Amino acid sequence: MPTLTRRAFTLGMGTMAAAPLLAACGGGRESDGRNVVVVGAGIAGLSAARRLTDAGASVMVLEARTRIGGRIWTDTSLGTPVDLGAAWMHGTDGNPLMGLVDEVGARTVETDFDNVALLDNGLKDGAAIDARSTAATLRTWAEAMAEIGPLTENAGPDASLDGALADVVNLDDPLIQWCVASSITAEYAADPDELALRWFGHEGELSGPDLILPGGYGQLLNHLARGLTVKLGTEVTRIGHDDSGVRVETVRGDVIAADRVIVTVPLGVLKANAVVFDPPLPELKRQAIDRLGFGLLDKVVLRFDEPFWPQDPDTFGIVGRDQPVCDVVNGLRFAEVPLLVGLRGGSNALVRESHSDDQTVAAVRATLRAPDPVGALVTRWAADPFARGSYSFLAVGSSPADQRALAEPVGGRVAFAGEATHEEFFSTVHGAYLSGLREAERILGS
Repeated sequence: MPTLTRRAFTLGMGTMAAAPLLAACGGGRESDGRNVVVVGAGIAGLSAARRLTDAGASVMVLEARTRIGGRIWTDTSLGTPVDLGAAWMHGTDGNPLMGLVDEVGARTVETDFDNVALLDNGLKDGAAIDARSTAATLRTWAEAMAEIGPLTENAGPDASLDGALADVVNLDDPLIQWCVASSITAEYAADPDELALRWFGHEGELSGPDLILPGGYGQLLNHLARGLTVKLGTEVTRIGHDDSGVRVETVRGDVIAADRVIVTVPLGVLKANAVVFDPPLPELKRQAIDRLGFGLLDKVVLRFDEPFWPQDPDTFGIVGRDQPVCDVVNGLRFAEVPLLVGLRGGSNALVRESHSDDQTVAAVRATLRAPDPVGALVTRWAADPFARGSYSFLAVGSSPADQRALAEPVGGRVAFAGEATHEEFFSTVHGAYLSGLREAERILGS
């Protein structure tokens, strides 16, 4: 059966072993003049801090939230770990996260996104579209994607994926509408008319299965962060720099001096100008920030007393346009309690962020014909001031040159990391992790 590529909501993790704290910015022993502030305790920031600390640098991590992780967020309020942001490891061959999984001894479960049942009448016996029609739909979609591949090579900078799709598939077909919502809008966190046709499908991918962590990504984060100096609840508002060093200011009025700073805040935060740079960022970098896309993928998690759905398949696809969720992940495959995890992306997710939790749960229940859940969680990543979205994509008018420009240091003092700065593995956990290592090595090599 054809494989639908799934990179979904992944944002960074690492393999570096933890080490005891050697020094902190503003106090303690300096090492070779490498006194570094890291802004953001997401995976990019933690991987950079881990590498620098292990090498003897003095590092302080400043995090606006009251928890580490950023867009990685393992919640346990439903009685089992649930990742409300990044959830999957996409590919195992050469994935630097596998080393950290081994260090922690974390359990993994494979998710086969082709093991899907399409639903058009709720989640109940007899509601699934027959397997033959589902297989035919996946074949048709794979063939359409193969046709789009050659079209990307000569596409202009203003061409969108939307126009090409209309030429190769029937967008009025409800099954094709699900394919678009699932394998494009939910995967890239953006609508087809936002995605640059020229760069569609040109991102790097790793071989091997998609893995989910039943214990949550938080166990890897905690292992990576042990021994680091991390100040939570510390929102950075201004970064100044000159030949003598950097000055990092917080919302509380604190000023922290250091030799270098690594900025790992999400692209959405940079777009909102939530951090002031003095002097202002170079025009090329500012233009890159403006041109690159920053998408949205939200989740609706429902817990039940008893499962009313089968152990198989891995996912359920919700057929039809503008459904409250496009896919439902079968929690029986990885969780200790009966869970369903709904996914929705792009403009559909953005519009529904204004809905209350009760409205959201009621809409998903009605679609699935489900009983009342005993617990629910609803994410709103666009409304989160410290994220303002989920992960980056190559928008119409942007290119990998913008990713490279975003990754360039400024003035020899200000470095940038995060999934949006990784040209090959943007929007992935391993891409964010590698970007942190990249900037740490740049500092260590200078």
